[in-house]
Amino acid sequence: MDRIKQFKQIMEKSNTNRVIILTNNYQIIGNVYECSECNKEDYVNLTDATVCNIQDTYEGICESESKFDWLHINIDKIVAYSFI
Repeated sequence: MDRIKQFKQIMEKSNTNRVIILTNNYQIIGNVYECSECNKEDYVNLTDATVCNIQDTYEGICESESKFDWLHINIDKIVAYSFI
């Protein structure tokens, strides 16, 4: 199973679209947005996303964050994620 299908399957089982995503450099929190017309292949679409440099987080609290209305994240750049 490819990674994007697995991601969506876990989201469905979690009964939530709110996710925290970790990459090598960032912690990203947002709402997964499903749209068949606007989805890019192998990307996770987020709305109301908050991005924090992973080195600026301490005990889950971000000291300096950026907010985005819309954000695409390449599934191959994701190291870990959890639906919250």
